[in-house]
Amino acid sequence: MRIEVQNVFFHYNSTPVLEDVSLNLESGKITCVIGPNGAGKTTLLKVIASILNPNKGVVYIDGKDYKLYNPKELARLIAYEEPQISRDLPMTVLDFLLTARYPYHNMLRYFESVEDLEIVDSIARDLNISHLLNRRLDQLSSGELQRVIISHALIKRPSVLLLDEPSAFLDIRYRFEILDYVKKYTVKEGLVTVIALHDLYLASMYCDFVVVMDKGKIVYSGKPEDVFVSNIVEKVYGVEIEVLKLSDRNLVVMPKPRRNFFG
Repeated sequence: MRIEVQNVFFHYNSTPVLEDVSLNLESGKITCVIGPNGAGKTTLLKVIASILNPNKGVVYIDGKDYKLYNPKELARLIAYEEPQISRDLPMTVLDFLLTARYPYHNMLRYFESVEDLEIVDSIARDLNISHLLNRRLDQLSSGELQRVIISHALIKRPSVLLLDEPSAFLDIRYRFEILDYVKKYTVKEGLVTVIALHDLYLASMYCDFVVVMDKGKIVYSGKPEDVFVSNIVEKVYGVEIEVLKLSDRNLVVMPKPRRNFFG
């Protein structure tokens, strides 16, 4: 599986949000998209997910314009998850997770199969949410709901996994557990995985490729060890960062405290 984003432009009304964005995404790799608020990260993910149609440019899936796929094919291929969903949905966690299997069934007569339930059970155990399956969505904490949302994406068994701020609302333990699992699953299943992140430390740890966005454009891209030792991240975020190299691949990226911040 290979995704090619070629010269994509997107605007809301007359406001440009993506400008001439090109990107190649490979299977078995995690690409992290970083940048300040308003850089275009979420919009880029939604364009790749075919939720938003670009005003100009093309997205190819294995060399085929994704507009030529029918909606059901795309629904099977691509899983996109936002950081939060409405808690007002009148359903249990199990019911919500089973909706990820809809693209594999007749939408007019959907009955979950034994395979569907086995997939849900497997992912729920792996992501430590089995005890939540009979709870209603409105009974979950923000962190529990986030783990459920990520589970929903994986239960679809997609070829392309798009996660928008998957570490949001998670405590330290689950940030690492979830991303460890996403990393292993990406490699094992050969997924094209793209993650929008604000946490530079997590990006340096889990990403094979980092894309830096600012004002709707890709301003830099490369391997974490190249991106984070450049000064482009400091320019984009407007803060100084310190990079500690623990090994050939493991970096610790931290913002430096501002001097005289209160004075």
